[in-house]
Amino acid sequence: MKKTVLTLILIAALVLSLAACGSAPAAQPQENAGADAPLVTDAPQQSLEADAEQPAAEATEVPTPSETEVAVNTMTAYRAGGEPVILKGEDGVFTTEDGTVYYLGNDGMLRAEGFEDLYINDLAAKAAAPEDAAGTAPVIERQDGERFEAVIVMEGMEETVNYEHIRNEALGFEMDYDYESFSRSSEADRERFVLVWDDPANPEYYLELSYSPESAEYTADSISKSLSAEYELYRDDSFMLERAGRCIYISTSSVKGGDSSPEHLQTVYLIPAGDGCIVATEHCSIESAEGIGRRFAYMMHTLSLIEK
Repeated sequence: MKKTVLTLILIAALVLSLAACGSAPAAQPQENAGADAPLVTDAPQQSLEADAEQPAAEATEVPTPSETEVAVNTMTAYRAGGEPVILKGEDGVFTTEDGTVYYLGNDGMLRAEGFEDLYINDLAAKAAAPEDAAGTAPVIERQDGERFEAVIVMEGMEETVNYEHIRNEALGFEMDYDYESFSRSSEADRERFVLVWDDPANPEYYLELSYSPESAEYTADSISKSLSAEYELYRDDSFMLERAGRCIYISTSSVKGGDSSPEHLQTVYLIPAGDGCIVATEHCSIESAEGIGRRFAYMMHTLSLIEK
């Protein structure tokens, strides 16, 4: 009898033990869930395939580099006579709507081989239209020493410049100069404008104007002969200044032989004035032609002749 009771107790204990083992796996995820385990919700879970596809779907919403707009400078130039031309580009290289590529020179002219020159100033363009024109645009009356603001174009971008008007009756001209960029040195036989941070005793960046009693053609031939010993020259005998009219333009385009650029760019304007001429000489490094050289060119386009 005792054996029977003991057997029943053992059987009952075994059954309870098996029941406990059978229920443990179902509770295991709940009991072992740590702080890093995902919360269990009743919401359906996405498959691994869906999760892998999600980043790709998001990436399609981000613009590719080809879709990003590149800012391009736009400027208006003018044909001789004043017809406007829209160009797009930067760093002195601009293209018209028909694909013609123009290069902006330090003299303020846009040039393309085989095509007409373009002006960046409409008054100069209008003055250049007639073949026999004296070439003067209307001159704004200003007093000697008067200061004012004007807008110029530098590398396709507009810039406000502070000018001072000067009148030199001894030499026979008046003009405006950028007094914040250049210092003025005036003597009996010349006007000189030197870059403000340059050495005034031995300047590298300057614009100097003087009067020659010889004709513009004679003086230009003499200057060309002197410069051509060392440089290849670019010469334009019908260059147009906005207010002074037609003149002779000479520039040292390259070192003799044409295989290298000059260390310094020398540009000379010879403007007929009575029996003689005004001689204006620009001097700057070749690297600064598009900056300082352009400022000199704008100053030259303000020059007009007066009676000596």
